[in-house]
Amino acid sequence: MEELQATYNGEFTTEERKAMTAQVLQELRKIKKLSQKEVAAHLKIPATTYNTYESGRTEPPIEILVRLSFLYGMSIDFIVQRDRTYRTADDLSKQIAEYQEQLAELGQMAAEQGQDTEVVSELLSVMEKFMGAFQDYSQTEAVRKALQDPGKK
Repeated sequence: MEELQATYNGEFTTEERKAMTAQVLQELRKIKKLSQKEVAAHLKIPATTYNTYESGRTEPPIEILVRLSFLYGMSIDFIVQRDRTYRTADDLSKQIAEYQEQLAELGQMAAEQGQDTEVVSELLSVMEKFMGAFQDYSQTEAVRKALQDPGKK
């Protein structure tokens, strides 16, 4: 069991996780141009209850997460930020830099093994461009603001 959670290591507290989930719920609702009352009606819960999820006071139970995932067309993992391993924009930049290094290493390995075909080269090129664009995006004011320390408002 320990081995399964080794990659997670409890990186976020319960309060931080609630704050991250609340932020995602707010953003998804705004993208869909829905009010909290409309989302609550879809979920068949009181609007006051839904408000506690978006404010980060409480966390949605699994059935509500399932309903939200259908409403927004997003996995529960995305809604609860399961794969998030960074706290701040600087942490995200470091993680992106690590991914860029791994891409470079993969390119070098492919070349050393004689597998640097046109397809592999093109794939690595596209991935490098994507990571560069993502790095630039992660440094925007909007992202830096959104990635303020979770749990602190």
